[in-house]
Amino acid sequence: MTIPYNLHVSSTNSFAFLKIIFRWRGSIWKSVMVEFVVWSMCYFAVSVVYRNLPTPEQRRTFEALAAHCDKKLDYIPLTFLLGFFASTVADRWKNMFSNMGFIENAAHFVSSYVRGDDPDTITKRRNMVRYLCLTQVLVLRDISMKVRKRFPNLDSVVEAGFMHPNEKILFEKTNIQYTKYWVPMNWVFALAYQLRTDFKIENDSFMNCMLLEVRNFRQNLENLCNYDWVPVPLAYPQVVFLAVRVYFLICLVARQCIISPSAPNRSILDVYVPFMTMFQFIFYMGWMKVAEALLNPLGEDDDDFEGNYLIDKNITTAMSMVDEAHAQVPEQFRDSFTNDQTPLYSTRSASIPFHALRGSAADVVLEEPVERLRMIPHEAEPADNVSITSLPNLTSAEKTAFNKRRASDNARYNCENVMELGGSYKSENDAGYAEEPQKASCVSTSVTEVPNPLETEKCCLERSKSDKRKENKEEVHKRRLSD
Repeated sequence: MTIPYNLHVSSTNSFAFLKIIFRWRGSIWKSVMVEFVVWSMCYFAVSVVYRNLPTPEQRRTFEALAAHCDKKLDYIPLTFLLGFFASTVADRWKNMFSNMGFIENAAHFVSSYVRGDDPDTITKRRNMVRYLCLTQVLVLRDISMKVRKRFPNLDSVVEAGFMHPNEKILFEKTNIQYTKYWVPMNWVFALAYQLRTDFKIENDSFMNCMLLEVRNFRQNLENLCNYDWVPVPLAYPQVVFLAVRVYFLICLVARQCIISPSAPNRSILDVYVPFMTMFQFIFYMGWMKVAEALLNPLGEDDDDFEGNYLIDKNITTAMSMVDEAHAQVPEQFRDSFTNDQTPLYSTRSASIPFHALRGSAADVVLEEPVERLRMIPHEAEPADNVSITSLPNLTSAEKTAFNKRRASDNARYNCENVMELGGSYKSENDAGYAEEPQKASCVSTSVTEVPNPLETEKCCLERSKSDKRKENKEEVHKRRLSD
């Protein structure tokens, strides 16, 4: 059975772990108790023999062997093996649980789309969900020992009410050498077609939606069968289980307390109880036991899945949904939630604070501008342009040249903006600068900062002269053509 403990860890505090650390059922203490007792007895037996029985020569040989084994223990990558193996089987365990098969979705669709209160329709609705539960029983009794003990044969399934005698005869007539989990599902699809032809299902769309949920339920059970059919490759758990046990078998010698004064690996303290190695044994062996239990969660361990409970829950819930609660709607009244009413809390919970859904920058108040805020196009440098900050190894002379070249590029860019607008550049020292804000704004610092206005003015004048020379040449050329 599954061991619940969520309530004990619902709130985090300094002593919350004490509520679960000393529990017995499904605990690490129960899983490693036998191995820990056997290992401890073996360790103390080796210690007694080493301290009392061998000759000086034999003791030196044992101490050399202990030093060698302790040095080579790292050759076994225990943490890597256990970590990867536990992660693999945990993912497998999670996927197996998600495919156990919960019938509520399929029962909702059967109850909603199969309409009618006559005895025949009610019987067919009940039988449809019963066949789904029968399929689950047939699957789980083949992969779970708990369910197998409950339903050792088909007669027990009939006796429990999941199958009728005539259905058992029809089921056994299907004589194939493979599994027959599909037979009750086939009955469900056949019943759906009959109900559609009898107009108990209003249209094909409703029937299709209902059968899609039936198919999803069947797919979950198929996935569960596949996990049981193809387990984790045998060599993988063999390597992990063998590595852990061999590691601590070597520790029986490698972790002995060396007492000879002349031994190079003599222990600083003569410790009779190797408590650090014992802690390591509990943690690593417990880690391995967890992974071992997760390999097949359909067994009889403390934390294995409750297959029998799920079967009982599904058949009871589904029958109630398609029969007693079919088309059941309470008498309708207007709700009590008005625009000015806030949701209510109990007296005990009303003072508990909560973190509202609000943007992290929503409460930031920026400084209001003195003048009217102007919005302009984005004119930052392209991302692939070289920046002075991306060249940290330049000398001071190289940085000066870089800045001059950048100032010249900015000035040329500002001059081109002015000429494209049909204006002329005016620096802050020119007369009429304040009277022509629209032209001056093309090169103001609100668009692009001009590092050197003199260079900008010079560039603009050269550009203007060049344009005039070009216009003169074009006029001369036109005159010659006309002549």
